[in-house]
Amino acid sequence: MNNCESEEIVEAANIAISNLLPTKSRSLYDIAYNRFKKWCAEKNVQIYSENVLLPYFSENAKNYKSSTLWAQYSMVKSCLIIYDNIDISKFPKLIAFLKRTGDGYQAKKSKILTKSEIDRFLSSADDKEFLMIKVGLILGIAGACRTDELVNLTVDDIEDVGSSLIVKIPNTKTKIPRIFVVTDVGNMLELFRKYLSLRPPHVKHKRLFLYYKAGKCSSQPVVKNTMGKIPSVVASYLKLPDVACYTGHCLRRSSATLLADAGVDITTIKRHAGWKSTKSLRVMSKLH
Repeated sequence: MNNCESEEIVEAANIAISNLLPTKSRSLYDIAYNRFKKWCAEKNVQIYSENVLLPYFSENAKNYKSSTLWAQYSMVKSCLIIYDNIDISKFPKLIAFLKRTGDGYQAKKSKILTKSEIDRFLSSADDKEFLMIKVGLILGIAGACRTDELVNLTVDDIEDVGSSLIVKIPNTKTKIPRIFVVTDVGNMLELFRKYLSLRPPHVKHKRLFLYYKAGKCSSQPVVKNTMGKIPSVVASYLKLPDVACYTGHCLRRSSATLLADAGVDITTIKRHAGWKSTKSLRVMSKLH
């Protein structure tokens, strides 16, 4: 093997390694890894042993809640395996320490919207101000959608067949979309069609959700932060308590709870929302 071939192989290996980290959140992994490396440099540490990782995460535990600490551990672990060939998942004392930081900790769950609250908002809120919020609420609840799924939804992902909407949520991993149907209940289809009709003709992208104000849509697509505030906007309009507890995850929790209340079995709910495991689904209060 000549030097040229060796360099090509090394370059190919480096590219393959770089692709092992999640594309969307790679920057977060790099930040977590570089923060650890900087700490090690300040402590003159060169060997990443368990006795090094323990004080590092012990210091972090003073500033992070348990769930964030585990996330930091996961990112550092992945980077150390990829870049340094070190597997810290085999450090039993470190794992035991991280587990203890979660003793007594209970993650806050997003509140849910009931059917009557959803119906009340859709029927009473002024379309001139809340039309985009209404359409986001309808699709989010109907499909148990994640915030980023709504943000990335395009006009090509929705087929209006007259009596209903057939919505396809793309899956970049399996390439098999998740499909759900919005039926003509109340004025849901009318609201969707009204919003779509306001789409400016000069918009060059296909994103469905555009910023909406005073009865008009702009060409600017809605970002994730704005989409995630839909439940809190609804809760605020309805004057519900603890508005801040209606997070972006409210749409998925509300959808699963409504289906459970209607007697839908857990396997069907899991398939409908795209949950990989029943354990993930059981975080819904109605499904315990």
